Amino acid sequence: MATILKAILGKVDRVKRATNSYIDDILVDETVMPATEVIGHLKSFGLIAKPPEAMERGAALGLKLWRDKAGVLVFRRGNEVPELGASMSRWELFSVCGKLVGHYLIAGWLQTACSFIKRRAEGVKWNDRVWEKTIDMIQEVLVRVGAENPVRGSWYVPKSKSGIVWCDASSIAIGVVLEVGGVMVEDAAWLRKTDDCNHINVAELDAVLKGVNLALKWGLHTIEIRTDSATVLGWVTAVITNERRVRTKGVAEMLVKH
Repeated sequence: MATILKAILGKVDRVKRATNSYIDDILVDETVMPATEVIGHLKSFGLIAKPPEAMERGAALGLKLWRDKAGVLVFRRGNEVPELGASMSRWELFSVCGKLVGHYLIAGWLQTACSFIKRRAEGVKWNDRVWEKTIDMIQEVLVRVGAENPVRGSWYVPKSKSGIVWCDASSIAIGVVLEVGGVMVEDAAWLRKTDDCNHINVAELDAVLKGVNLALKWGLHTIEIRTDSATVLGWVTAVITNERRVRTKGVAEMLVKH
C-alpha cells in the first residue's frame, strides 16, 4: 500500500513537492498545495483520505505533536506506556520493550535498558515465563519512563549538509547521537556482545564508524566527530590525513587500519 501511495503522489509534480508520506500518513506542505487538493488527487485514483488535521496538538507518524514554550514544534511518544501483569512470558516482555522503543528516532537511555533486559530474559521459547527479577527490572523502567520519558525531540530537522556525531562506548554498550544545526535528530545504541573482549579503544572506534554511517544515512556531506578517546582521534586523523601508518596488532587490526 505504501508503494502504491507514493506512486500516486508522485504522478503530479506539484503534489509530489507538497507531500511526504510514511505508510498511510501523508504530511502536506500547504504553502505549496492545500490539503483539500491533495485529497481530491487521491480520490481521482480511488483512494479515500480522512479529513485533514493540523499537526499542532495532533498526531503524525505515531507521534504526538505540540509547541513548546519557545514556539518550536516538538514530538513525544504517541502510544501509552504499557502495563504489566503479575507474570510475563518472553514474548510479552519483548512486546513491552518493542512498544517502549518503537520506531522512535530518539529514545535515549531507553534503548540500552530495553536491550539489556531482553538479553537477560530467562527461557528459550517465546512462551517461557521470565523470572521475578526481570519483571522488577522492566517495571522499574516503566516507572522511570512515566516520570521522565526520553522519547521526545524537535519535529523539524534543520536543512543542512553538515552535522556533529557524538560517539561513546563502555564495557556494556556503544552509543551515538547525531546533531544537525544544534538539534538532536537521532540517537542509537547497541549492546556489546557478551564475549566481546576487545579493548575499549576498539569499541570507541566502532562507535565512531556507526556514527559516521548514521550521518551518511541522513545525507550529510560534512561530519564533525566528537569522541573522548585520544587514541581513536589519533587513529582516525592518521587514516584521513595519511600522515603516518597506524600501528596495531590483534583481532581488531583490520577494523583499526581501515
